[in-house]
Amino acid sequence: MDFTQSKLTKSEWCSLEVPVAESELRILKMIYASWRNPDIQFNDADTLMTIMRINSEQEKFHSHFYKEYFKTIIDKLIKKYDIKYDNKKKEKKIQIKKKDLIRIKNFNKKIDSKREDIYEFILLKYLKKYLSSKDSKERKNIYYYYILNQLLKNTISHLNKYVEEFVKYILLENKSHIQIKDIIVKSHEYIEQNKILLKYRDIHLYSHQKEVITNFQDDKNKLLLYQAPTGTGKTMTPIALSRGKKIIFVCAAKHIGLQLAKSCISLEIPIAIAFGCKDPGDIRLHYFAAKDYTKNRRTGGIFRVDNSVGDKVEIIICDVQSYLPAMNYMLAFNEEKDIVWYWDEPTITLDYETHEFHTILKKNWCENMISNIVLSSATLPNMDEITDMLQSYKYKFRNSEIKEVLSYECRKSIPLISPDGYKILPHYIFESYDEIKKSIKHIDRNKTILRHFDVGEISKFIIYINKKKLVKDRFLINEYFEDIGDVNIINIKMYYLLLLKKCKKDYSDIYRYFLENRKKSYKSTIKITTDDAHTLTDGPTIFLTNNVKKIAGVYLKASQISQSELDNIMTIINKNEKWKNELEKVENDERQRKDKQSSEVQERSHDKNSKEYQILEKYNKLVESIKKKIKTVELQKIYVPNTKQHLRKWTNKSEVSNEFSSDIDDKIVEEIMILNIEKAWKILLLMGIGVFTKNNKVSYMEIMKKLAEEQKLYLIIASSDYIYGTNYQFCHGYLSKDLQNMTQEKMIQAFGRVGRQNSQMDYTLRIRDENLIRKLFLPEEFKMEVVNMNRLFCVE
Repeated sequence: MDFTQSKLTKSEWCSLEVPVAESELRILKMIYASWRNPDIQFNDADTLMTIMRINSEQEKFHSHFYKEYFKTIIDKLIKKYDIKYDNKKKEKKIQIKKKDLIRIKNFNKKIDSKREDIYEFILLKYLKKYLSSKDSKERKNIYYYYILNQLLKNTISHLNKYVEEFVKYILLENKSHIQIKDIIVKSHEYIEQNKILLKYRDIHLYSHQKEVITNFQDDKNKLLLYQAPTGTGKTMTPIALSRGKKIIFVCAAKHIGLQLAKSCISLEIPIAIAFGCKDPGDIRLHYFAAKDYTKNRRTGGIFRVDNSVGDKVEIIICDVQSYLPAMNYMLAFNEEKDIVWYWDEPTITLDYETHEFHTILKKNWCENMISNIVLSSATLPNMDEITDMLQSYKYKFRNSEIKEVLSYECRKSIPLISPDGYKILPHYIFESYDEIKKSIKHIDRNKTILRHFDVGEISKFIIYINKKKLVKDRFLINEYFEDIGDVNIINIKMYYLLLLKKCKKDYSDIYRYFLENRKKSYKSTIKITTDDAHTLTDGPTIFLTNNVKKIAGVYLKASQISQSELDNIMTIINKNEKWKNELEKVENDERQRKDKQSSEVQERSHDKNSKEYQILEKYNKLVESIKKKIKTVELQKIYVPNTKQHLRKWTNKSEVSNEFSSDIDDKIVEEIMILNIEKAWKILLLMGIGVFTKNNKVSYMEIMKKLAEEQKLYLIIASSDYIYGTNYQFCHGYLSKDLQNMTQEKMIQAFGRVGRQNSQMDYTLRIRDENLIRKLFLPEEFKMEVVNMNRLFCVE
């Protein structure tokens, strides 16, 4: 990652004005409103009453709609499945206003097209599926029972109470027939990959976000150590805090700050930007934060802003270098107690013994005057590891508190894959109980690691231990889980840890049994551009390595591109470079000619009869003729991973399902082809592979970042520091064998690049060396991040 702290470019400023998607804006509005109500939530599902926009006299409409739309369906189910339920409601005759009757009548014309989106019909649909599958051998009834149970827990406005009552009756009557172990056996399918529950889930804050908000609603100043998994909303939490506090948001990676700035602007939050600042005079206000400004006479828009007046600013977004100028700027307009320093990923570069960044970090900490601080990261050290740092904070801000906000909640598993294609869990790695005990203790203190435990493999372990009764009765499934509602992914994983602790006597036998009976998930994983490409599904892949150039060369060679194809591409590239150089010369000559002209002469170039106009026309024609000579470079599809032609060659597949391939526009290819970069990088781009190295041209890197953000690339090969430069969505990740010195914290940060979106896809993290796996599952004796935090974040 490039840690250069630089001002925003014009294009970066313009990108902030692009509104976020409407679905994202709804969530941002909820976060912004959560300062006053941290328990705020909503559900997008429509009921019959909400879709008709009926908010008054609800009891009347519950009864009317039940008789009009739902009673017939329920009567049929009662009759068909011999259900002992009194469906003869004895409500009095209902009087509906004429205007409401007209609205209902109009709705009846389009009810068939709306039925799939109305929550009552959704409940009855899955109730019918449950009842019809009760006697099937496939046990699908358990799946539908679990769906109904969870759907009823959602916060649905104006759900028809008679439909709800009937569904609850069926679930209660059949509760004794549902075995919790059957849900656990299929937990990957029933819970984790359940698209129905994902689609209709409640939208609310994560519990760790709520905790951060409530911590700042009292008058006590505090340092919060905020640790939660990546992709769970930590970066957006300052939006909620800004309703009650002024925020200085600090990030080392510019794009993280830009993402927050864009979200703030979509919410019309007054913000300031401080990137690459040497003093407060370099800080720039967004128009929403401008108090003193000049309007453009012609357009009426803001023309010139007085950036020195910042009393409207609610959030200032800055890089690490600019923290102190940003702090002094905010202190000029606000009381210290009303400001929060929100530091995103404070451990960046702390995995190095020495780094040029360390001087800036130490200066910021020592000269800081803000007592309210949030240190936000997925991998913060525990409080007992950074006592020197915490003591220095308490010494400087004597009446302040220090608190931890720890979370390990996540909605999906991102399993680890061993070099030989097996899913990895502690009971597959550690042979002795002493080692497994040490691992459990470590994982218990660092529960974010649970995110990488495959729930399918966990289920096999749980069922085996229960079937053999290898633990005391009070630890068996039916004792541990009191109700079907307790069965969720995180509780299943915590139960797995408990069983590991309690099976000390039989652990050696358990280890041998699972080692002998486990099955490979993948025959192979390393042939990324050939045989194994089809295993990289749903989205882009990131390959982290210390030797980017070597790995890129290996995969280029492994792709078996014919020599004739390479020769043809190289011939075109070489010719294009010749024309590109000529084009640059022509453009430079024209630029120099214009620089020598007076404004009066330049003005004459618009006159078709002038000599200057003729010269300009001649120049434009020459440029156009040269550009026409630059040919499009295209690689045969057989060499582009996961295209139909490629799959046919390497897997005998003729159709693409969820295999992921690149999608790069011809214009982007043309831009890359005329850049002065290594020719190998150009060929890799044609395959959908981007290469991130320190020595690459800025223009190439900007294009690659844009392609990564838009998920156009099939694969990105990058150094481990690249993890801090992206929050793009990857579906698969590789850690190379050469990352032996990678710290545990950095490994978890790297894993956090995969599976960042809410959608449930098939994610994997493929580890190329067993030692890296052991490093993750066991405590590190020496933590460089801890040493550096205690050394650098200490007031002298």
